[in-house]
Amino acid sequence: MSQGHSSYPSFASFPSWDEAQPDGYAPPPAVSYAAPPAVDHAAPPAVDHAPAPVVDFAPPPVYPRAQPGVYGVPRVETYPEAEAAYGTATVAVTMRYAPIAFLFGIRKPVLTIDGQRVRAGWKRRVVVPVNPGSHLVHVHVPYLLPPRAGKADLPVQLGPGQAVSLEYRAPLIAFMRGALGTSPQRYPGVAATVVINAVAVTGLLAAGLAGFTNLGSRPGFALPAASPPSPSPSRFEAPAFPVAPTGPAVPTFPESSRSAAAGTGLREDAPDRKLVGATFGQGEETSTATSSEWPFAFRIPDDWTCVQGKIDLPETDAMVCFDKKTEKNERAGIILRRCPAACDAADRKQLDKDWFVDTDGVRRADDDTRFRQTAKNGAGRYQLELSHFFTDPASGVKYQVGVDARTVPAQKATAQKVVNDVLSQTTF
Repeated sequence: MSQGHSSYPSFASFPSWDEAQPDGYAPPPAVSYAAPPAVDHAAPPAVDHAPAPVVDFAPPPVYPRAQPGVYGVPRVETYPEAEAAYGTATVAVTMRYAPIAFLFGIRKPVLTIDGQRVRAGWKRRVVVPVNPGSHLVHVHVPYLLPPRAGKADLPVQLGPGQAVSLEYRAPLIAFMRGALGTSPQRYPGVAATVVINAVAVTGLLAAGLAGFTNLGSRPGFALPAASPPSPSPSRFEAPAFPVAPTGPAVPTFPESSRSAAAGTGLREDAPDRKLVGATFGQGEETSTATSSEWPFAFRIPDDWTCVQGKIDLPETDAMVCFDKKTEKNERAGIILRRCPAACDAADRKQLDKDWFVDTDGVRRADDDTRFRQTAKNGAGRYQLELSHFFTDPASGVKYQVGVDARTVPAQKATAQKVVNDVLSQTTF
């Protein structure tokens, strides 16, 4: 031991810790284990690993858009797959115009979403992907007046994966707004269009009736609903028409008390007066027109006929005579109106104003006669108008007789003959 450790005791001095063994105890015999047999491990077989197959992933599926809904708030449909895959929304718009508003079809409609123009056309579905959130859909049609016809706006709110399907319908009247919403929509302006068309048809019918009577601005001149009779070569009288559902009957009148020359009503002593142009020649084939209440008769061409007419003037009878073949090309309207008892200059001036309507161009033939001749009026017709005042010798009643004869310019002699004959037969 070294000098530095001289204080430690010797190991020989420690007591034995072995337990005391009983008497006769012998240690167990040693066990001898045989060595395990040697095992010859064969090498594992070689494995030929093939390369892993290449997986071709298909493109993501296409999900259908929203289907048309019903009236009210636009229907929104959610697709979980689309929401998981994309997180976007879609707006689909179909734009239409009515066939009666075919002018809209000439121009392409303008579709914008949040102010961004989208390429669009009529009668095809336009699908636009948008981000989720609020969007403003606007549609109008470029036009002449107004520049933007049928404007329509609709705000929509879409979440991720939602889709809305809208329909736009252009109005029937350009100044109205269009209809935009879920399908189906109605064309705006149907009621207004019906009213306008009804007014237009009424106006055309009125114009057609005025064209048939061919008296232009004459007040309320019309014919009853009846077929015109055929005049006899010797005498024509307006017969009584049966009551028709569309018009009143034309009444018969008692025979005049005055005598008729040769049974025709024409005056043999009538002077041969002429305002302008031609008169009926001796032996020319004519027919005689009259009404049983009228105090005179007059001649018309043999191929003409007359029917009783109506005019909106007080105490006034009317008759319309025309060529049976051409009708509108050659015709004359004749009125017989009672003059007030005095029938002075003021009365005659008022009656002339009622008959001529516009007195420009009216000329004076004598104190009782005024006329106006127009070579070609607004309708391209020759026109000769007459206003003549006379007193019936048989009754003493004062009358105004008015004639408005119109023909094609080439046949103006026919109009002149009728007007001149009426003037001759009413000059007493």
